Amino acid sequence: IGPIRDYPPTRRMLTDAMAEIFAVAMGHQVNLQPDFLESCLAFIETFPPEATTSMQRDWTDGYPSELDAQIGAVVRLGQAAGVETPLNEFIYNSLILNERKARGI
Repeated sequence: IGPIRDYPPTRRMLTDAMAEIFAVAMGHQVNLQPDFLESCLAFIETFPPEATTSMQRDWTDGYPSELDAQIGAVVRLGQAAGVETPLNEFIYNSLILNERKARGI
């Protein structure tokens, strides 16, 4: 996660994707603190530069991941709430081929 977090263009993508997730939560009347996004980003700052996501580790090890349960769910919940999630849709569609390969599809 370090390279994504530390490179300004991908950090902006991370922040924007998280903002979409926050908007989806608000669209479903989820009660989150106003500083939720900033708190999440502060938590990510505590990760060591070499930290990886569970999704990355799953694919590296040849296993299916939680892509659909996480990013796919954000997209579906956004559609249900009428909240656009273009960046999360892009991320999902960019990663789905990795998931299909891991699932033997």
